[in-house]
Amino acid sequence: MFILLQPVGIYRGKYEWANENSPVGGDCSLWVRAATLQLDDGQWQCQVTASNYDVQDALSSPPAALAVRVPPQSPRILFNGSHVMPGQNITVPAGNRATVVCEARYGNPPAYIEWYLEKERLTAWSQTNASEVERPRVWAARSVLELGATRSAHGRQLACRAHHPSYPSPYYRDSYTMLDVTFVPVVSIVGGDASTLANLEEGSSALTLECRADGNPSPYVWWTKNGQVIATNGAKLILAPVSRNHSGIYGCQARNSLGTSDSVKIEIDIKYPPRVSWVGPDTVVEANLFSQVTLECKAEGNPPPSYTWYHSPASSARINSLQDGAYPISMTPQLQLHNVSYDQHGRYTCVATNQIGLEDRSHQSEAVTLNVLGPPVGADTGAAHAWSGHEARVAATVCADPPPRRAAWLWGSLRLDVPSQIGRYRTIEPATDGGCYRYTLLISNTGVADARVYVLHVENERGFSSHAVSLTVHDNFSLTETAHVAPLIAAALVIAALLVIVLCLIIRCRRRRESVEYKTEDLDSEKAALPADAVYTPREAPRPAMVGGAGSVAGIAGGGAAVGARYSPGALQVRRAAVVLQPPTTV
Repeated sequence: MFILLQPVGIYRGKYEWANENSPVGGDCSLWVRAATLQLDDGQWQCQVTASNYDVQDALSSPPAALAVRVPPQSPRILFNGSHVMPGQNITVPAGNRATVVCEARYGNPPAYIEWYLEKERLTAWSQTNASEVERPRVWAARSVLELGATRSAHGRQLACRAHHPSYPSPYYRDSYTMLDVTFVPVVSIVGGDASTLANLEEGSSALTLECRADGNPSPYVWWTKNGQVIATNGAKLILAPVSRNHSGIYGCQARNSLGTSDSVKIEIDIKYPPRVSWVGPDTVVEANLFSQVTLECKAEGNPPPSYTWYHSPASSARINSLQDGAYPISMTPQLQLHNVSYDQHGRYTCVATNQIGLEDRSHQSEAVTLNVLGPPVGADTGAAHAWSGHEARVAATVCADPPPRRAAWLWGSLRLDVPSQIGRYRTIEPATDGGCYRYTLLISNTGVADARVYVLHVENERGFSSHAVSLTVHDNFSLTETAHVAPLIAAALVIAALLVIVLCLIIRCRRRRESVEYKTEDLDSEKAALPADAVYTPREAPRPAMVGGAGSVAGIAGGGAAVGARYSPGALQVRRAAVVLQPPTTV
């Protein structure tokens, strides 16, 4: 049975059989011309009616879905129920969560929606597709994103992307908005690296710091020094050039409508070289002998300086500079001198030192002169020596301040003031050396009778002292003087004797080494056949006939020695043979 299929439909030319010229029926392929959503979208089914009413041979094909594509509208973003217009931002406090919706409406089939934060793809919480109420045949796609707001997300672009095959290539459309994440300011200080801060020197360095604040809304910035607000050029703190008054702890803070930032602090420590501001108690200090003196030095500097006290016993007109004779005596700012003596008389200078970078800086104080006041002081006893008939010098040294006003030499019943002369005795003006005085008594044509104790008596405004000097007079070439030199002469003789013994031992050892070098067999051969020239003289004399044997040779050798004969090497070997065969006896 063949069934002839005819096109049906109320819209002429809209629907046509795709294979109407097929000789065999049964092909239900259908052309749908100018498809529309209202007429053509849905499920289609091909049906074949029964051949007659008596036979139940009607046929129905499985349904075929025809989707008429309708491009959806461009996606749009909603926040808090309101449409986010182009150019608007989504404002969210940092730490909160924001619910953002993207919808693409009136499309068939429904669009597929994705979320992007810059280039990072986000996972949506859900996507739902629902028919439009007024147009049931098209769909509304709705995607919900739960976004956690962070400071790092501030100012980044949030994109909603709707994919649909009806869109032009690349088959998607985007909708954008910017995240406006609000947060309390956070500040940082820029420009204060450790190397710069460690080498700030007064008068030669400059410093610029910037308080960089990160906050939304835009914050207001201010600086503090040691807790007090200071005036600055906005967020920048400029110190040029730096001075010691700039030292302190600086803080930077910012504030906006959400709150105030924590303070970030930085310490600025300006370095400057030391300078001695005070030394004392005065530039001239007087102290009694054997008392206690305290000298003090004060200096300012950063880093805090170290102190060194120098003592210069010699007097000098240049009291503001260290002399070659000055030497360090203390490393403390306070110098304490206990039980002072005349040796501590002189100038004291304080030097303050610190280090800036790798360079040492120092400053020297004005000199403090210490005058030790007291009676004359010196050695209680002394000794002097002189040769008989020569001039004797009897001397003693005393220290005193004030200077001695009277001095005299005393011996026996005589007294000789300084300076004066009595006969062979004469005193001269004392030689001075830094508050000490050397008195000398000169005795011409000294004799043994002048050997005695001489006493120097010295006095000043604060007292007096006496000093005994014993004079020893030596006779010329006397045994007494020889006794002083005898030990030296004896030592020289002993040393000379030792040198002679060592030299003899060296010569003896060298001769013994030479004799041992000759081998025994060589000696035997020399005894057996003595060369013709074993013994010879400087003159061309006829040689006596040799009887033979070693004894004849020895006789000739002995006779030749008396007339100055010389010995050849062979003869010497024969003469030394007995030494080798019979070791010498050590005496």
